[in-house]
Formats: sequence, C-alpha cells, structure tokens
Amino acid sequence: MLPVLDNDALREADRHTIEDLGVLGLILMENAATGLVDALRETWPEARRVLILCGRGNNGGDGLAAARHLANGGHEVDLLLLADPEVLTPDAKTNLAWARAVGLEITVVDGDDLEALENRLSGPNFPDVIVDALLGIGLDRPLTGRLARVVDLVNRCPIPVVAVDVPTGLSGSSSGIPGPTVEADLCTTFAALMPCHCLPPACETCGEVAVVDIGIPPSVLEAGAQAWWVQAEDVALLLPQRASDGHKGSFGHLLVVAGALGRGGAASMAARSAVAAGAGLVTVAVPTPVVPVVDGACLEAMTFELPADERGEVAGSGDLETVFSRVTGIAAGPGLGTGAGAKKLQETLLLQWEGPLVLDADALNMVAGSLDRLSGRSGPTVLTPHPGELGRLLGRATEDVVADRLDAAREAARISGAIVVAKGYRTIIADPEGRVWINSTGDEHLATGGSGDVLTGLIGAMMAQNLDPVRASIVGCWLHGRAGELGAEVWPAAVPAAELPALIAAAWSELIEYHGD
Repeated sequence: MLPVLDNDALREADRHTIEDLGVLGLILMENAATGLVDALRETWPEARRVLILCGRGNNGGDGLAAARHLANGGHEVDLLLLADPEVLTPDAKTNLAWARAVGLEITVVDGDDLEALENRLSGPNFPDVIVDALLGIGLDRPLTGRLARVVDLVNRCPIPVVAVDVPTGLSGSSSGIPGPTVEADLCTTFAALMPCHCLPPACETCGEVAVVDIGIPPSVLEAGAQAWWVQAEDVALLLPQRASDGHKGSFGHLLVVAGALGRGGAASMAARSAVAAGAGLVTVAVPTPVVPVVDGACLEAMTFELPADERGEVAGSGDLETVFSRVTGIAAGPGLGTGAGAKKLQETLLLQWEGPLVLDADALNMVAGSLDRLSGRSGPTVLTPHPGELGRLLGRATEDVVADRLDAAREAARISGAIVVAKGYRTIIADPEGRVWINSTGDEHLATGGSGDVLTGLIGAMMAQNLDPVRASIVGCWLHGRAGELGAEVWPAAVPAAELPALIAAAWSELIEYHGD
C-alpha cells in the first residue's frame, strides 16, 4: 500500500532526510526534476516545446531544475519566473543560477502585468506542454489577484498541463477545492501521495498522478503516513484462503437481517453478494411476507421468518436469538425500516449478539444520535454509511461531510469504536485509532439503488469467514469497486446492482491471476 501524507508529515519527512540523514536538499530537488521530466516525456513523447511557470519556493526550484534537464535533452524550453529572483528559496536560487549557466533564457514576471504569459498562450508558437511549478503543497487560502489570473489563463488554454507536487490552488492536506485551481492532466508528486491526490473533489483536478521517488527512505514515509492508498497487489494478499479440503461449514455462516415488504430486493442482493464472496452458508432473516421474495431471488440462501405487522414490516425479533449460535457473522440494515419493530430487533442484535456485525442503511439511522453506544460491543463492528447517513450519525449536514469525508470518517470511527466505511467515490475506511485506507476502485457506475446492499453482503461474508474488520472492509470495497468498473463495459450509464454479484466473481479472478495462485 502506498503511504498518504499530509503537508506537515511530508515536510517533516523532507526535513528529517536533509537534517538528520544528511541528504542534501539539492539532491532531492535534482531527483524530483528528473522524475518530473521522465513522467512528462512518457506521457507526451512527441512534445518538443515546454512552457514552465515557476514560483519563488522549492516548487519553483523543481521547475527550474526540470527546465535544465529538458533543455539538455533537446526540448525547446520557455521559462517564466513569476517572482523576484532575490526572494527565491536557497535551493531554488541555486537552480536559477544553474539554469542561466547552461544558457536558458528566463523571463521574470514580477508584478501584475501578465502580458508575457498571455503572449505565450495566444501566439503562433503554442507550447506542447505547460509545467505548473508555481506553488507548493501548503496553500491555506483561496487564490486571489495575480495568481488567480494566471490560473484562469492556463485553464482557458487548450494545452496539457503537468503540475509539480499539486496543482496550483490546492492544499496537499485537503480534499477540497478552496478557489481557482489549475486543472492538470498529470501531477507528479514527490515521495508520497497526499489527500488531494486521492480524494474528491480535489483529485479531479490532478489528472493522472505519478509518484516520484526522490530519495526519502520508505521507512520515513511510512512513519509519517496518515492514510494508505490500496492497490490491487495489496488486496490480492488479503483475500481469504480456501483450503482444498474445505466444506460449507469451513467458510462461515452469514445472517442477513433486512428487507421489509417492498424492499426484499435489498435483502436478496446482500445475500447474493455474500454467496459470491464465499460465505459457506447464508441465512436471510426477513418479515414473513418477504420470505418468498428472497427464496426466489437467492436460491443458495436459507430464510428465517421474522414477525411482521400489517404493513409487512418487522414487528420484532421473534426468536432470532436461536440462530445466533449457528452463525459467524451478521449484516443488518438493508431495507429493514426504522419502525418500532425494527428498533426492537436492533436492540436484540446489539445486546445479544457478540460476534462480527455490519450495520448499514436503516440499521445506521437507528443509532444516529447514540453512536457512542457501539463502542461497548465486544465483537468487531463495521459501519457502512453514505454521506447522508454519516452526517446523521455525527449530527452534521451532508454537505459538511462531503467537504471533508476523511475527517468525518475518522470522527465516527473514534466515537463508535467501529470500522467506518465512508462510501462514495474513493471510499474511505477508518479505524478508531485514526488510521485510514483509501479504496482505489469504483466510480459513478455504482451510483444505483442496491449497490450499497451488495457491499454490505460482501463485507459481512468476509467477516463471517473470520477476516478482521479492516481486512474485510478493504477486500470488500476493492472487489465492489472493481465489479462496478467491469460492469461499465456493458452498462455505460450505471451497473444494475443485481448484476454485481457475478461481477464480484470476475474481480476476484483478476486478483487471483494478479497474485499468481
């Protein structure tokens, strides 16, 4: 897994490497420039003319060093310095001198007159690529004035852009877009990913992201990581193992508690995904009128009748406790409802069931305002809220959660003592200690009714097979997202949730092939 560091952690890793380990800052800058040039050439191999926009800090120093390497490699380099040369950082100032020493002509734009930039972007000799080396990672306010105008000029120009570290206008630590921001096609980040590269909406302005090794030891980066970016090779190692002499009793027994009348599809899709995810046995507890729906939709699952009221909704838990001794995990919530009977049933689960538990949908809504009560559970708990549900759990507006899903997931995990799967594009998995994993699969093709129910069954099946809750959530989220990507090849608008269980099997096969066994 790739470490994800915020501004402070990346600065500390840089400082430690230079001051404590004795690696010269100029060496790190040279490595950054080399990696930037390699990424640019690989992405646009036919590009010959490169316009580089440099600021006063070390980000600008990276651009100055890259200009020298590009010129040495035969590119036509046009270098604009949007700062007084006298105020550059020491390493940037050194690279400015080196650039001049190899004969590079540098245009200094120190003031509000942007005519030099406008001429470059509107004249007959358009650059093939623009390098954005204006600002570093630590912006803490929206751009205004001259830099905002520069960003607007760059964004209105139909020329590909490679951003150094982060696109100008973003903060490395934030997933938000505070104001005017360069819309990059490629972003070269040095040493590690940052939240803005991984999480929306900021990641949407980064384009493709290339992580460049500049010489900071991996152990230093790992020590400072606040989150981890999950890749296929990581998930391949986390899949549950299936012994060749195993039988259905070897692979867990998941109980799905769900599905009031009219919402039996939610229970059925959770059950079908649990079967596809390898649960040896699946039992679905639904109100009596819903039993035929589940029996017909998921032939592999057993059913358990819950008492129903006159509307076909759950009227209580009945004798559900008699099933607890036979199951190894419970997933509750899809289509369950939030009436009095459903609340009595949930109380039974929380008080009587001590094993692995996944709470989704209505089961989450019923603990809104009392999230801390889950911290007393003896068994592992996973919560799978979408932004609206996460907002209700925390007493926050949905738009506040969307603006900083990372913080919201961490807070919910801390309060509940549970693993929180904050669903959405780039789903976030947070544990109570503040550790975070960011899922790399999935997109808008999963934005359809029932998709979340499939994920509930997936994670529940993994926990029923004795995977710890973090591992179960990482595997489940990756498979779910990849299933959506595979389905997009057939359903270009949205993948029907009922198709996802079969696609989960295809995603699983990819991982087995990836791992080679």
